Parts: sequence; structure tokens; C-alpha cells
Amino acid sequence: MAASTTHSITLQGSASIIHEYLKYSINSIIFQRGIYPSSDFLPEDYNGVPVMVSRDKRIKTYLDNVLSKVHDLIMKRMITMISVCIITVETIEIVERWDFNITPQYDDNAGEGKENATTSSKSLPKIQKEIRDIMRQILASISFLPSLEDRCSFDVILHTKGDVDREMPGMMEEFHEEVIDSFEITDAQTVVLKQFSTGLDKVETKVVYRTLDP
Repeated sequence: MAASTTHSITLQGSASIIHEYLKYSINSIIFQRGIYPSSDFLPEDYNGVPVMVSRDKRIKTYLDNVLSKVHDLIMKRMITMISVCIITVETIEIVERWDFNITPQYDDNAGEGKENATTSSKSLPKIQKEIRDIMRQILASISFLPSLEDRCSFDVILHTKGDVDREMPGMMEEFHEEVIDSFEITDAQTVVLKQFSTGLDKVETKVVYRTLDP
């Protein structure tokens, strides 16, 4: 997990922490939900929690590309949420959605004129503990989420604000816009997980899933 110095975390460090959290969270979700064969995953230790990570080069390349954009968007305060959608292959229907809300906790004008003024004094061990608690909740979600009866895939949606075309030229050539209403799940239940904060950004995690037909 990344921190800029022993005593403080910069915005760059905060973005790196969130990038890493999203990487392991998404891998854990697609493993637990059986999106791909378990043989495609290898065990890794993340922040003291054992997790499974895809070794499929296509998945790794896709996530690396998407999360690198998330990192840059956090730095520019231009992202509000990342949604991991689980979609049926046959009917292209979203049956489960994991939302990661990202909220800046700093003032753009704080320490104006001072180099590296935007820093957090929150200790890294405290941040790590908060993340461990959430990762354990994600791993335990298999106990309440309904089985996925249909073959599914997944997609990652970035919810942005501001003029992304101007600030990040070329990004819109790699991604396409979606209608927000298309993300809604009918007859859904929502479970809100714990949250963590780097002192500069707060991340709230929840899962929205379709209940089983009566």
C-alpha cells in the first residue's frame, strides 16, 4: 500500500491506495461470484487478507487500463463513483452491481501557494485496518448474495464529472457513454459495507443485487 512519506499521505498516495483497493476488490468479486473458472485465479496477500487474483492476461490488461484512468481522475477530482456490473451473457441484464463512491475530503484552496500542501496526517496502519474490515465483508458477501444461475460477465463503469474530454484527451476514445438508467436493477436489495478514508478521499462501498424470483 502506497504512502508518500512516513508522516503524511499526499493526493498521489491517496489515489494509489484507492487504486490498489479497487484492484483487489474487483478481483475478489469476480472470483467469488464465479464469473470465471477458479483455476484462472491465484492467491495473493493484500494488506494481511488472503485474496484471489485473476491470472488471465486479458482481465489483467483490462483492469490495469481502467484503474490507471481512475487514478488520474482521482487526482483531478473528476470521478464520483466506480460501478462493477455483473451482466448476464445471454440477456445482457445487470443482476448485481458493486458501487464504490469516491468523495474528496480536502479543500482545493487549503494551503494555497505551498508546495505539497494537500496532505493527510492519518496514519497508514489506521487506513489499512479500515480496508481490511471492508475486504473481509466483501469475502463474506457470498453468504448472503444469491447464486448466479446464468452465465455472466462483468463491466466497470466510471462515473465522471467536469470536462473529461479537455482534461484527459483521448480517454473518451477508449470508453463509451452509458445511460445511467440502464444501471438500475429491478426488485433489488442493497447492502452497504463499511467505508474507509485516506484523510483526503473517502470511499464508500455497497452491493446492489437482484433478489430471487418468488
